[in-house]
Amino acid sequence: MKIQQLSSKKSIFNVLIAVLAVTLFGSCEDVIQVDVINTSPKIVVDAFVNNQRDTQTIRLTRSIGYFDSTGTEPAIASAQVSIVDQTASFPKLFVFKYTNNGKYQFVPNPVTGDTFSIGHDYALLVVINRDTLVSFSRLNPTTLIDSLHLVDVEGNGPPINTTGKYVELYANDRVGQGDFYWIKTFRNDTFSNSINQLNISADMGNTSNAQDGKLFIYPVRYNQVNDFSRSYKTGETVRLEIHSIDALVFAWFNLVINENRNGGLFATPPANIFSNVFSFNPNKKVPVGGCFCMSAVCSASVTIP
Repeated sequence: MKIQQLSSKKSIFNVLIAVLAVTLFGSCEDVIQVDVINTSPKIVVDAFVNNQRDTQTIRLTRSIGYFDSTGTEPAIASAQVSIVDQTASFPKLFVFKYTNNGKYQFVPNPVTGDTFSIGHDYALLVVINRDTLVSFSRLNPTTLIDSLHLVDVEGNGPPINTTGKYVELYANDRVGQGDFYWIKTFRNDTFSNSINQLNISADMGNTSNAQDGKLFIYPVRYNQVNDFSRSYKTGETVRLEIHSIDALVFAWFNLVINENRNGGLFATPPANIFSNVFSFNPNKKVPVGGCFCMSAVCSASVTIP
């Protein structure tokens, strides 16, 4: 009789545990509504200008919320955009004219002297309604490219998954500490803008004085240059460009990389990245994002045989 009572009590206890478990796990299905505070949109300035004769473009947009489902930043079409050469004998003004989709463009003209010069200091001026935005950048020299080498690789696993030809950059850092570079890869004239190929370097990639002025380190000249998910095919053209940047822009790029790689179990909340563009209006704080940078460019290309 006692055995039956104990068995009965044990059965009741098991049922209670089961009910409690269902209740707990079922509560995990509740949808939590979080009220997200919408802040005022920022003016976003995308102003990477170089000393090449190609058309130079500055793009102005307004930011959207992190959870905005549209995914499209509104273009700003009513601004006045110009760059001032502060080093010339007389301040020289380069006016960027609006085209479309928030783009303002300027076409250099060597005949008239309307070009950007290495070693000169430049100021960006953006006027939107009554708000004036300002930024400053020096056009630093870049380094030279010695050659581009083709490397035959058998893709048998990460990071190289595809068998075929890849490119290795041979170039030395400029002698002297404090040079910063942005290496851009173009495949058939299309810029490889994946965050995984955002390739920046402080000096040759190592700040050691003993290594200054030497060949770029392997990750800079090879790993970040290639997209190892697809090799280069016969007839394709690969172009590499080395753009000079400054220390502030190098730090800005590093934050962009860190934010895009911020994920996983221990991810931190998304954070806004600083901007080197600021509002000139003392009576009104205008939120601004983006970056202004003047660059010298060296390039080399190779066609895959």
